[in-house]
Amino acid sequence: MIKELKFAALTAVIALTITGCASNPDSASSLAADAKQSETITQINNLKQAIDAANQKTTYGIEEELDWFATKEIKDANDALTEAKDYYAKFEFNPSEANSSTGFFSSTTNITAAEEGISKFNEHMTKAINIKAAALSALAEAFEYRTQLKKIDAQKYFPSTVKELEGDLKKLVDQVSNDKVEAAINSQPALVAKQRALEIKTVTAIYLTDAQKELDRLVKANTAQDAPKSLSQASASLTAAIAFVAAEPRSISKIELKAEEAIFSIKRAEQIALTVKKLKALQQKDYEDYIINYEKILFATSNALGADDSRDLSFEEQGKALVVFIEANLKDQEASIKAQQNLRKELKNQKSYTELLEEKISTLNTSLADVKKSLADLRSEKAAAEQATMEKAAEAKQVAAEQEKSKAEEAKVEARAPAEIKTETEQAESTTPQ
Repeated sequence: MIKELKFAALTAVIALTITGCASNPDSASSLAADAKQSETITQINNLKQAIDAANQKTTYGIEEELDWFATKEIKDANDALTEAKDYYAKFEFNPSEANSSTGFFSSTTNITAAEEGISKFNEHMTKAINIKAAALSALAEAFEYRTQLKKIDAQKYFPSTVKELEGDLKKLVDQVSNDKVEAAINSQPALVAKQRALEIKTVTAIYLTDAQKELDRLVKANTAQDAPKSLSQASASLTAAIAFVAAEPRSISKIELKAEEAIFSIKRAEQIALTVKKLKALQQKDYEDYIINYEKILFATSNALGADDSRDLSFEEQGKALVVFIEANLKDQEASIKAQQNLRKELKNQKSYTELLEEKISTLNTSLADVKKSLADLRSEKAAAEQATMEKAAEAKQVAAEQEKSKAEEAKVEARAPAEIKTETEQAESTTPQ
């Protein structure tokens, strides 16, 4: 709406201007002025389109972070665009001011100054785009790590470090902007090492923080006094997970498994330590009850599985018996599962074979139907042919009979012709006067 109002106002001003410039619009002397005015209007229109295009480029520059890659160029571009708009504003609604001088001692017109501003803007924007392309190419590894750090949201965990590394990368980009590409490339490895270290630190914080906190809690609780071996194993599990992250920080699925293993090991150490504490707190008279409780657990397990009662054995032997029983059952289960799978496979094959037979039978039935139809068609054609032959024979016989009849009549005519001629002659003579 605003653009339409501006255009309407501009049109009105142009009309007034043209009317004012030509005292006699129907005079040949006004043609040169009209041509000049038309040229100016075209120039103003082209400038307006250039300003609109510049505004779009500015939006594009913001989206592409061009001000970060080429700070100076973008600043100069914005200044040039602002200057162009200022000059354009002087004649936006009064085209007669387009060719006015920008200053008392200046030979540059307002419209020329505006066009020069747009030209400078485009030059600086082009340089900014080229600088970004050069930086991304020369510092590809550093920017790849920058993208990865954004992906894992390192900013959330270590904002100060991210800010510092961003500043280091910006310095290298500025070197590229100042045509010091080689210096930027030489400084890149040091930055990449820091970026990788931050990636590892961030991934460790994301996936192993809980495990580290749990282990620290057990250490502070002096768990090593009651379960030193188990706690050592838990610590080793966490250390292995941390080492794996350092080696492969982007193997997230494997890292998650390592983290789960570490948590499991830590919880196991805690349970063992609690059991040891209970043992230490027991009085001698309670030893039997404590052991019977564990016996009940093994017995309940045996009953649930359907195994024999082996309470007459030691705990170690009871455990081994359970393992043997479970393994045997698993083998039977595996054999059963395998047999079921084979049966399903056979049934599937049988079904496929049946379907194939049905398909072949269907095809044969279709073929047989086609053959029957063909035979029926042949019979129909044969009968039709025989009928046609019989009709033709009858027709020929009739024609022959008619021919014979015709010949007989002709013969009769020929036989009686002489007598009839003689009679007719005699009659003629008798009637002739003497």
